[in-house]
This record gives sequence, C-alpha cells and structure tokens, in this order.
Amino acid sequence: MAFEIFKEQYGELTEYVIQETATNNRCVIVPELGGIARQLSLRKGTTLFSLLKSPGTPGELLEDTKSAGELLFPFASRIPDGKYHFLGKDYQLAQNDDTNAIHGLVRKHAFKLEEQVTEADHAYIKLSYTLREKEGYPFSVDFSVKYTLNASGVFSLTYEAKNVGNEPCPVMFGWHPYFVLGHEDVDAWKINIPSDTIVVFDNRMSPIGTAPFLIEVGAMPLFKKALDNAFIINNTGDKTVTELISERQNVTLQIEQEVGEGKFNYLVVYTPPARDCVAIEPLTANVNAFNNGEGLNILTAGNSISGTINLKLV
Repeated sequence: MAFEIFKEQYGELTEYVIQETATNNRCVIVPELGGIARQLSLRKGTTLFSLLKSPGTPGELLEDTKSAGELLFPFASRIPDGKYHFLGKDYQLAQNDDTNAIHGLVRKHAFKLEEQVTEADHAYIKLSYTLREKEGYPFSVDFSVKYTLNASGVFSLTYEAKNVGNEPCPVMFGWHPYFVLGHEDVDAWKINIPSDTIVVFDNRMSPIGTAPFLIEVGAMPLFKKALDNAFIINNTGDKTVTELISERQNVTLQIEQEVGEGKFNYLVVYTPPARDCVAIEPLTANVNAFNNGEGLNILTAGNSISGTINLKLV
C-alpha cells in the first residue's frame, strides 16, 4: 500500500505516524498532547526535508512552553489580563502568560482519535476535543482537526468547530508551527508574506492600529531581521501563499491558507532569538479578537466553521 498509518511510543506518549512508503513523506501526530503535529518530513527531489522544529525529547515536549505545533482554539495569541466582553457580558479567562491569557484552551489536552483512513493516494487522521464551559468560556463547542498527507506531496491541516450549545459563542483558530529548512538558520532564508498591511502593537503586544507593510521587490531577506508581527492578508481569491525560501538549497516551503469570509485572513511571523527556525502562524482573526472583533467568528447554536492550511515543497 502506498500509504500507511501506525502507532509508536515516544517516551510515555503514543504517536500516530502517517507515511507514504515510496517517498518517506511522513507526519507524526500526538493525540494525547493537544493533537499536535510533532514532525513533518517532505521530499523535494532526492532530499527529504524535516520541516518542523519541536522539542528534542518526550520530556521536553511535555514541558514545552513555546507552543511548538500547537492548535490554538478558541482563541490565539494574547488577551490582555484575560478579560473580554462578548454580547453584553464580561468574561475572565485564566491568566497563563504573566497577566495575559494566551493561545486558547485545548493546548496539552488529550484529543480523541475519531478516524484513521488510508487510500491509494492519501491518508488521514481525524482527532476531536469536546470543549465544555471552561473558566471564562462558558460555551460548548465540538472541535476537530484532520491531518492529511497525499500523493502530491501536500500536507493538510483542516479544523472544524461546531457550536453544540444554546448560545452564540466567539471562536478563533490558529496553528503555531516552527519551521526549518535543512540545517540552515533563519539568516540564510527569505520570506514572501502575502500582505501589505502590518498590525501595530502596543507594549503588551495588543493591536492598536495598522501600518503599510512594503518591501521593494520580491522576497524579503531574513538576514539579521527580527520579526514578531501580525499581518492582514491580501484577500484576492480563496487562497493565498506564504513562502519560506532557501536559495542555497533551491527549495521553497509554501504555506497555503484559505482566505475569505471566516477563513485565515491573518498571519503571525516570529523569529525566535536562537534564529534556528521561524514561526509562521495562520490565524482566522487578529490578535485580541475577542475584544476588538477583528476577524472574529461568532457561531450561533448548531452552526459550524472550518478551514484548511496546506504545505508543500517546490
């Protein structure tokens, strides 16, 4: 069979591996630790590139505070003081990042394996998490994520959220991968960001406005450039692509996100101080959207929303 799915142990954790036998393209999923993708390897030509930077041991993965590969739901990024106002009511989330609430309510929680399917041209795993009236978020949402690897060398992440309660609820989704390309560091790469508008932050990394984001021609070199910024994506179709480029290795990682109403219309790019990876984070709403409403999806009872992110090498 062209594709296979198998389980293996990673310390105390149980992982699921989706693999294409002919190319060794593979992804490694950890349902019991927030449903994260821990590894992703894709081939270009004769080279198999490992694309995700994650903690190096099971213990470090369990203790990770940098959100490597995490699914950020029902909000992403920071909510100052954990406070928000929604439909006439004030809410208080737990403060898990100094005085802020950060990156949602499903991180580190165990997900349920719903499906694992192998076909001749693709394979996927679907995981789910039932979010029920958490502190500061008294809503009921069924959340799921599906990871797919196909014969075209494309890795896909599709999320879905359904309001199974009786009241409208605010939802936002983001993915938090750290990317690498071979053994180079950030200074060797260039990036194409499909945006001409950058979000302006205050000293608490909360939006206070926007500014033009302009680069002269082509991709922006990351050499000696530090980024920790949010961008509003140019919406000219139903999809858009961010490119991480290694000219020396003649390889480009394309991160394609759905755009349009309710989709991934925002992006965060972050270069950690170690400069050994870059976080490229598609978001469905702006930072602090629970308060500013920018891109925030409001799900009425019984309704669902979904979106897909695709990765490939060219």
